[in-house]
Amino acid sequence: PSLKRLGALLKRVKSKHPAPEQVATTEGPGTEAVLGADPVLAELLMSMLLWDATTGQARHALRRLGEQLVDLNELRVCVAQEIADILGEKYPFALERGNRLRSLLSDIYQREHRVQLSHLESLSKREARAYLESLEGVPHFAAARTFALALGGHAVPVDNRLRELLAQEDMVKGDATCAALSGWLERNIGADDSRASLLALQAWSDEAGHPPKREPPPEDLPGRAPVTPDPKPKSTAGPKP
Repeated sequence: PSLKRLGALLKRVKSKHPAPEQVATTEGPGTEAVLGADPVLAELLMSMLLWDATTGQARHALRRLGEQLVDLNELRVCVAQEIADILGEKYPFALERGNRLRSLLSDIYQREHRVQLSHLESLSKREARAYLESLEGVPHFAAARTFALALGGHAVPVDNRLRELLAQEDMVKGDATCAALSGWLERNIGADDSRASLLALQAWSDEAGHPPKREPPPEDLPGRAPVTPDPKPKSTAGPKP
């Protein structure tokens, strides 16, 4: 893809969608208010729900979880269908996302003996990113977004909605995956500019992206391992705090 074209695109979307000073995970007091989650885990939950959905859908789903569950441990022991019912009919991929959330929280609990990710703030950037990417059920988009917004890392997440928009701008080469496109953007957007670019691209996706589908194909539904259009190797290992 053309770097000149990328520069023009970023200039256009950032002028229309300037980055706020802070990013609220919920339309409420603060990120730690989400089921008692620490800020890193709260951002990861938001990022999981935002993947291939809109910001409005993700915030609404997160609020529903907070309203109907006591804490993260209750969410961890819910079955996928219960989580899907809480997320609501308007949330896309509710059952698939329920499977992933359950897998994610169970993996964290098995590693840390509690449902917290605050220890990632004390790790090196490399270790923290590797840990996020190794968590069960977490797509590249959610790990990258959490790394960027919660831990101040250099990342530019891309999901299928944004990939489709970038393809329309001739920014996608061949059948490049979302992860590959994310890596290309990261290499060509400076660290100092990545946060503003990330937020502007998300706002552009919310505004111009194709409406999310309601559910994945039947073969991807309950009882089966979560399926993503942009798969990554399964791993349960990660750096220890």
